[in-house]
Amino acid sequence: MAAIAPRETPLPTLPSSAPAKLGVFESVAISAARLPAASKWQEARKIDYSQMFGADCAASGLAGCDSRFASKIRGAIDRVAGLSDREMLNLVNRTVNGAMTYEEDEAVWGTSDYWATPTEMARKGAGDCEDFAIAKYWTLRSLGVPDEKLQLVLLQDTRRQLFHAVLIAHTGSGAYVLDNVSNRLLVDTDIAQYQPIMSFTGERSYIHGFASNSRAVADMPKDLSAVAPSMGP
Repeated sequence: MAAIAPRETPLPTLPSSAPAKLGVFESVAISAARLPAASKWQEARKIDYSQMFGADCAASGLAGCDSRFASKIRGAIDRVAGLSDREMLNLVNRTVNGAMTYEEDEAVWGTSDYWATPTEMARKGAGDCEDFAIAKYWTLRSLGVPDEKLQLVLLQDTRRQLFHAVLIAHTGSGAYVLDNVSNRLLVDTDIAQYQPIMSFTGERSYIHGFASNSRAVADMPKDLSAVAPSMGP
């Protein structure tokens, strides 16, 4: 993936010195290769889409620079300078949640599990949960947040009984959950019904388990290829 050019205006960035604790939602993260969704995640990272949310978007050659989706996110980025990390994450979460409409992949793409790129989101103006997470990932990357501080998590929502996807931003004060179902910014330990299944940080993939007796995991999927986070908002 191409390197992301630094922005001229100083912006809040999450510190990159300490390694992120990837065992989110009180899980244990185990490095794993060839996970079913890994290729979709890497495809979403193959091109530097952070340029879509910068002032030079038109010169980048990316489609969708003049879309409502891109314009709304750029407008929020212009207000980031001077904010704390938490305020920045809260602004990004709320802005992306309002920048496109939630629709399931079947309605948008005619398939059950499609991971859209930001240019595709701009064209359609709609997406499902992992699309919101990918848009937040690229928005934060455009703000200079280190790749290793961002974690896309595929999980099971035990309350709604469906698969879901969120973006986690790791900070010194906790792992914040950027979620399309809520504009309220919470840390991972505040959401008991989320059980992570697999996650992705940069080039790395992880599966998640739990310490003995820490959670009831009888309903966790045995077939990871069946985890399609597009069944409900």
